[in-house]
Amino acid sequence: MMLLLLALGLVPLLTTVAGVGGAQWLLWRSVSVPGLTALPDLWTLNSSELYEATFESLQWLSPTDLRRFDFLSPSSTYQINRRYRSGASVKRYYGHQLWKLHETRLRQPKLRTFLRHFGSEVWNVNQDGIDVIIEHKNVAAAQQYMAQTAFSYNIMIDDLETAIDETYTEISDTDTDQDNPLANYSLPWLNREGVLLTWRRYHDQADIQQFLQNVLETHAELAEIVQIGVTRNKRPLEVLRVSNGNSNNFAVFVDAGMQARDWLSPAALTYAISKLTWLWEQGQADRAMRHIDWYFLPLVNPDGYQYSRLTDRLWTKNRNYDAATGCYGVNLDRNFDYAWGEAGASSNPCKNLYRGAKSFSEPETRAMRSFLLGMRDYLGAYVSFGGYGQTITYPWGDADYVTSNQRQLRHTARQAILNFRRLNHAEYSMGSSYRQKLARSGNAADWVQQHIEPQFVYNVFLKDQGRYGYLMPPHYILESGEEVYEFLKTIAQQLQ
Repeated sequence: MMLLLLALGLVPLLTTVAGVGGAQWLLWRSVSVPGLTALPDLWTLNSSELYEATFESLQWLSPTDLRRFDFLSPSSTYQINRRYRSGASVKRYYGHQLWKLHETRLRQPKLRTFLRHFGSEVWNVNQDGIDVIIEHKNVAAAQQYMAQTAFSYNIMIDDLETAIDETYTEISDTDTDQDNPLANYSLPWLNREGVLLTWRRYHDQADIQQFLQNVLETHAELAEIVQIGVTRNKRPLEVLRVSNGNSNNFAVFVDAGMQARDWLSPAALTYAISKLTWLWEQGQADRAMRHIDWYFLPLVNPDGYQYSRLTDRLWTKNRNYDAATGCYGVNLDRNFDYAWGEAGASSNPCKNLYRGAKSFSEPETRAMRSFLLGMRDYLGAYVSFGGYGQTITYPWGDADYVTSNQRQLRHTARQAILNFRRLNHAEYSMGSSYRQKLARSGNAADWVQQHIEPQFVYNVFLKDQGRYGYLMPPHYILESGEEVYEFLKTIAQQLQ
């Protein structure tokens, strides 16, 4: 009864009156509460509407989103875990936290001691500091240690499990930011007939595969799909080629999703593909973009991606099995043979930066190697999108060296950053991979630079700068998709 009255914007007041024979009767009367929006009359609401209205009216009592606790809501913790994370083997992160340490001098003894004893994994190092995961069991001790040092820090995520839940939610029309022109879900390339992708949430690997098939069927004169290999779990590695068929075109190879827990870059790249093909069909695509042979690999690591969807949200490697240790996975961006096994990679199969037993030990990296070498004579650019950090990097990643085309790389990266600012006021940094991200030996971009030498080689690390890290809520998909499209347009315009 109380919930129904609150749902109607009324608060019950109790009044005691004298009854027959001296008995005390308890009477209810309702008064309106200023500030509560009037809702439809009780008798015009069906049961579902009444249930939703009740939760909406109760929302003002709590600073948190009560829909997370509404077990009937698709956004609730209950429904998310029932649909995606219901297995007994699901890894949980209750009480784990993401901290940003406002320090970048990694050689400081006290900082190294802190990371060794309390930090389970460093997610990112950028100009703002170090993003590090603190396990629940270490939180109190880590806080005590920091109180004894001169370091400052912020807790960016105070419970990773809650943040993980938010990455499974779906953006409804009522959740849309009406003041953000980039958050427009009515755009025609977001409403393709027969496509499972909505860009309102993150989708499974099979939905991404179905999207590529739909693009092929819808734009048969522009598109074709090339299967360049299969993973250890027999998932196809499919490259979508979009071209006008002109043999004089430069080729641009674009990939995303090399790290399994990075869900944003595959979603953003598929958005850019959808926009490009739709505008191309309508004759509205930028002229420079229509004179490129585009090769898109939206999901480099489908096995790891799907494992992160269903079992371990923070999984980052592929699903190779190491019999000697019983551990799974190789970090694909440490498995290429340029400076393989040097600084920034691990020889331990149980670590996230594991380089593999040898260079190109994995079917995903071997497939990319074979396909890219076949494009050696006409590859104009290689671009790899990933998370996170809002930075554009170029070779080299193993040491602080300079490439012969660094001036051109810097000029184009600077132009892209200016375009991002005009687009949505996003602030990106730029620089060599080593300077921006520290050592990354065995990464794909450096291998492409060494063996193929196209005009442009970039890693673009999308949003954000550490507020959510790898756990970006889905309302960032559209904005990041526009940034991906803008970067690809910049590359097309700069190719000579």
